[in-house]
Amino acid sequence: MAGAATILLAVGGAVFGLAGPASAHNYMIASTPAVGGTLTSLPKAFEITTNDKLLDIGGTGSGFAYRIVGPDQRYYEDGCVAIDGPSMTTKAALGASGKYRVEWQIVSADGHTVSDEYAFTWKAPSGSTPATGSAKPPTCATAGSTASSDSTTGTASGSGDSPASDALFIGAGGLVVVAAIVGVLLLVRRRPAPEADTDDTDA
Repeated sequence: MAGAATILLAVGGAVFGLAGPASAHNYMIASTPAVGGTLTSLPKAFEITTNDKLLDIGGTGSGFAYRIVGPDQRYYEDGCVAIDGPSMTTKAALGASGKYRVEWQIVSADGHTVSDEYAFTWKAPSGSTPATGSAKPPTCATAGSTASSDSTTGTASGSGDSPASDALFIGAGGLVVVAAIVGVLLLVRRRPAPEADTDDTDA
């Protein structure tokens, strides 16, 4: 029975150890501008910082996007993104004052795509000339740093993964544990009882 318990613990630990990373995606911990914040001057760069290093394979920026949508539903970013460790940045020239929306998409350290959005307020400084923006998301002109209009839908999803897929993964792991328990119990029940010693020298 001690051996059976050891096997069950090992199998269970392996299954649930594999299930853990399913929810270990990157998440935003800081941003410029801040979530719900107010800008009164343009920052050098708009930035999203996450809790872990981003996965930028080949330094191409593939799978990454950073959009800034104005109250007129026009796009004000330049279409380029720069990834540095856990952070992604872009540059933008904003239009008239009002409520803006940041839409972002990253490739998490575990290889999963994560996207979300948040709002901020822009109060243009006196005498500034508002940018005109673009009716469609701009495409970066620099090779290897492209954020095309097809790279993300721009809608808030919180995560590119389906909760159903995570549930199926964990459910499958549970079935493995159950099967292991049944198998061990059957082996224990089928083990023959030791035969009693007999004395061949009975008188």
